[in-house]
Amino acid sequence: MPRVTTLGAYELLEHLRHGDRSAASDEERLAWLEDIRDIGRRVSALTAVLLAEADEAGSAMRARHSRLEDWMTRSGQESPREASGAVWAARALERRPVVRDAAAQGRITVEQARAIGQVLDGLPSALDHHQRLEAESMILAEAEHTPPGKLRLLTETVLARVAPERVDSPEARAEKLAERDHRARRRRALSFGAEVDGSLDFGGSLPVVEGRRLQGMIQAIADRNYRSAKDTHDRLALQETPQQRAADALIQVVGAAQSVESAASDASRLPVTTTQLHVLIPYDELLDRSSTAGLLTDGTRLSPGELRIMACSADVIPAVLGSKSEVLDLGRAVRLASPALRRAVGLRDGGCAFPGCDAPLRHCDLHHVTPWQDGGPTNRDNLVALCRVHHSLCEPRPPTKAADGTQVPQDGWDVRIDRRGLPEFLPPRVVDPDRTPVRRSGHAATLFEHSPPARAG
Repeated sequence: MPRVTTLGAYELLEHLRHGDRSAASDEERLAWLEDIRDIGRRVSALTAVLLAEADEAGSAMRARHSRLEDWMTRSGQESPREASGAVWAARALERRPVVRDAAAQGRITVEQARAIGQVLDGLPSALDHHQRLEAESMILAEAEHTPPGKLRLLTETVLARVAPERVDSPEARAEKLAERDHRARRRRALSFGAEVDGSLDFGGSLPVVEGRRLQGMIQAIADRNYRSAKDTHDRLALQETPQQRAADALIQVVGAAQSVESAASDASRLPVTTTQLHVLIPYDELLDRSSTAGLLTDGTRLSPGELRIMACSADVIPAVLGSKSEVLDLGRAVRLASPALRRAVGLRDGGCAFPGCDAPLRHCDLHHVTPWQDGGPTNRDNLVALCRVHHSLCEPRPPTKAADGTQVPQDGWDVRIDRRGLPEFLPPRVVDPDRTPVRRSGHAATLFEHSPPARAG
């Protein structure tokens, strides 16, 4: 079937919809997916552009005597809230022509464009025109390999590059974070909807520390239940989705909370653990930095107040950094169950180190770069955190035997530690004949390079 380069988008869609794809090669299927995804990005962006123009021109009011949002919901397939959100996003996109054009060209997604707008809106208003253009160019380049969620965390990184003199002092940063905590506290909410077919929808908002604590507890229970299902070969339980397992875990939280007063058995009690507070700090800054803000492991900043509250009941794990941000020494909490080495690798890799993967450390194995059986040591410079899927991709591949009896190496992914002490991956030759190294963007090591000197997470 033709590619989008030789056919228009509509013709390609019709050919793919009606054509016989049964004999297609793997490369053809991937090429079609690439074309369709590119078309989808462009269509989403162009829809936003046209929405913004129609909104600015008042087209719906003049032609249909209704608001644009009301006109969009006329079919009943889109809720008023969705329509209003789309119009609002379109207005925001139209304000930034360079970002708008990048989205319309398919270089970034509309969601990335929204994240870029949030980063640029978070920069100081005193930046001059040149600095704003530089910031926009920088964040657009970063968007080529960074998802929206991580783009939203780059405001301070961008500011440090384009206007380092305007970076907040520790005191000013602490004040801003305290104000953010106050807003989050006022915004907290929990609401329950009406019963529908035996189910109850609910939603709300929690301050980030309490929200992450609840999320971690539910995830721990869900993971425990999943491991139990695998151990007992419970086929029905293994077919449940992660969302269903999370819902079951929340039900267990509620049940365990109700049974606290009635001497619940150990099996039904919550897996309660104290906070583990990782303090990342250069050696020459190790003295009194109690006023410095912290970080959760996902990059969310904490105010000094929240940090001190967590530290009151936390297992403090000192990770002392040298002048090049390498971990020099890693202490252990008294009740720490995992090896200190695993935590050192986790601090460096931030979870699965494979490009594009966001699996947390609790779902990862530690992979030996040089296999243990080949003399590879078990130390930080020979270990990489990989989830089960990517661990299997990077495992050593025994050579195959050719017809003449010679050994032929198998093509596949390899991992090594680069000169900075960070993992990088070599693609298979079928993907890249030159095997140009690729790295995961936004991993924890980035925090060492761009964040304030003293941090916790």
